[in-house]
Amino acid sequence: MGDVQQNWRGWHARLFDPRKVPLSIAGSFLCVSWLSEDQAFWIRNLRGGDEHTNLGRLLRLALPADLERAAVLHPDALVFAGGSGASLSIAFLSPDSVAIRSRNCPIRLRSAAGKYDYAQAHGSGARVCVARQDMQCGILARRGTLQCSVSRNGLASDAIDVIVTPQDGAAEAVVSFFQVDPSNAADGDLEVALASSRASFSSYHRRWPPPLEEHGSGFLLASYILWSALVPAEGVLTRPAVYMSKNCMNNIWSWDNCFVALGLSLQNARLAFDQMAVIFDAQHESGRLPDFINDRYRYWSFTKPPVHGWAFSALRQKAPEFYTPDILELIVGWLEAQAAHWLSGPAYEGLPAYRHGNDAGWDNATAFSEGGPVVTPDLATFLVLTLDEVADCCGRLGRSERAAAAKLRADGLVVSLLRVLWTGEGFVSRHQTTGKIVEGGKSLLAFMPLLLGQRLPPECRVKLIAALKRPGEFLSDHGLATEALDSPFYRRDGYWRGPIWAPATALLVSALDASGGEAFADELARRFCAMANRSGMAENFDARSGEGLCDPAFAWTSAVYMILAQRLARRQETHIENDFIER
Repeated sequence: MGDVQQNWRGWHARLFDPRKVPLSIAGSFLCVSWLSEDQAFWIRNLRGGDEHTNLGRLLRLALPADLERAAVLHPDALVFAGGSGASLSIAFLSPDSVAIRSRNCPIRLRSAAGKYDYAQAHGSGARVCVARQDMQCGILARRGTLQCSVSRNGLASDAIDVIVTPQDGAAEAVVSFFQVDPSNAADGDLEVALASSRASFSSYHRRWPPPLEEHGSGFLLASYILWSALVPAEGVLTRPAVYMSKNCMNNIWSWDNCFVALGLSLQNARLAFDQMAVIFDAQHESGRLPDFINDRYRYWSFTKPPVHGWAFSALRQKAPEFYTPDILELIVGWLEAQAAHWLSGPAYEGLPAYRHGNDAGWDNATAFSEGGPVVTPDLATFLVLTLDEVADCCGRLGRSERAAAAKLRADGLVVSLLRVLWTGEGFVSRHQTTGKIVEGGKSLLAFMPLLLGQRLPPECRVKLIAALKRPGEFLSDHGLATEALDSPFYRRDGYWRGPIWAPATALLVSALDASGGEAFADELARRFCAMANRSGMAENFDARSGEGLCDPAFAWTSAVYMILAQRLARRQETHIENDFIER
């Protein structure tokens, strides 16, 4: 079978679970992943996003049950090795091709039933059309005998099977995928595929700053997910971009990109900037950003919160030499338009409102349980930081009047925020039409004004940080729950009503740094990294148990893990002691 199992430092079978983490490579719209509803592994096409027909099913790996149960994932290959001596390995030969080799069992590829699908054999190869995906597959038997079986029912194909029967116990095939031109099919075998994948991932992986030894397993997994989730510039995507997942979340949402960009900034300033720019390239002339984009589509019914000014400020601090005057001009134009969009919408006493929880990114948070529009403290906070970034960039460009105007608007928002939403004990949300306080829930969203740091009065900062630390409310052994643990609305798997999320953690770590709570921020980083080291890079986590929930291989979780793990490594290197006390 060749040397499939390279000794990847930090590799752990529990984290590299092939039923949770797909096999893919950077620059590919394809993956090999487990679909639980079929109880099978599929080669899938991720073009068209997460609403794409039929989950992108192209070809199913039809394996004996004992072999399928023995699946093991490595960063460069998916391997099935049964106790009977049978085995099968698959690796990417190129972004659009895979190499498959088996011993003592056939290679069997099966398509789902579909209208207009067809298959045609020719010598040692076959061509399969999966019409619903607008993709075709060229299958070449490099070793063994190829047979093609098609069951047709009028215009539909009930089943297509392509089988490569072993020769002297071994079979090998190359499968290439294309829409129009089959002439670009990759040439090579499994060893070539393994060498190519290893070289690409190894080069990428080495560019990360090294973590603490205790974070080695999570570090390898997070690095692999971010590398393998990268898709090329194609169609609507103007730049190489990291999808949130190659499981089912096959889009870029227009705030997820900020956290991925911050993670990637640790190793590649250009790629980090591209994650921001790919969303702003799709910005509407009104300044509104789409909710999400993929290679084929921009979705406009919702948008996402304006965290981009906060993110650009952090990105510029990490790589100031990259942010030339030309790039600063772009940033100013993008952020001014985005802020103007938000400030022209529904508002209450000078504070803008979200129309829907989806626009806040916290889709079902209790702040939105009574409907919208809702004025929440995070939106004004993010806009203040956006205007601060505009002012800073304009100052560097010598645009003093624009800088002063942005600062004046930001100062006014801070005054309104404190006057309208601060109760003396904490921040609240209000209905935009009536000004009535939203009752009932206890959402972590109310703590986002800590991002304003010294702009908040000291008593605000002290009370908010103390509330975050109180036992039995937001703080668990693993981090900060998005709905307080003692809230009647808390749900273990409640999406934004309980679970721990990477972006909320990253924002509050940044907020605590800005507000004098660095030791608490370090502790949150430790708890989050320890949880992800055990449970993987899930979309979110059970606040009490730390168990991963929803999509189990998520890019922004991986990026935040990298940010926080690097923070902890840096703190240890400079011998900064943690004096956090839970009280």
